[in-house]
Amino acid sequence: MTDTAILRHAETDADVLACFDVMQQLRPHLQSPGDFLARVSTQRTQGYCLLAVWEGGKPVALAGYRRVDNLIHGRFIYVDDLVTDEAGRGRGHGERLLAELGTLGRAENRERMVLDTGLANALAQRFYFRCGLLARGLHFSMDLS
Repeated sequence: MTDTAILRHAETDADVLACFDVMQQLRPHLQSPGDFLARVSTQRTQGYCLLAVWEGGKPVALAGYRRVDNLIHGRFIYVDDLVTDEAGRGRGHGERLLAELGTLGRAENRERMVLDTGLANALAQRFYFRCGLLARGLHFSMDLS
C-alpha cells in the first residue's frame, strides 16, 4: 500500500462513475457506467454507501456497505461489495477497507460486520478468515425470475 492511497466515500455522481471499472470486475453483469450509477442511486435510498481507496484521484478498491438492523444480527454493517482492482491486489487495500468499516461500525455501536461470498470462492474465504471474519451460517437463495 502506498502513502498516497486515501480512503474516501464516493459521494457524487462523478465519484460513483469513476468507480465503475473496478466494480465491474466484481459485478460483470453491470452493463454500463450509467447502469451502475442508476443502481447505486436506488441502493442509496436503502442506505448504501460506497467507500473507496483512491490513488492519484482514481479509485483502486471499493467497499459497498449498508447499516442494517435486524433480529438475527441486531445493529450491523452489511458489506454488499468488496473488490480491489486486479492490478492492485495484494497491496492491503481490502484489509484497509474492512478495517475502516470495522472502525465505523464500532463508533456507531454496531454489533458486527456481515458479508456473503460464494461457496466456491476459496480465495475470498481465506482472505476473510485472515481478516478475522468467521463463517457462521449458510446463505440460501432462490431465483424468482
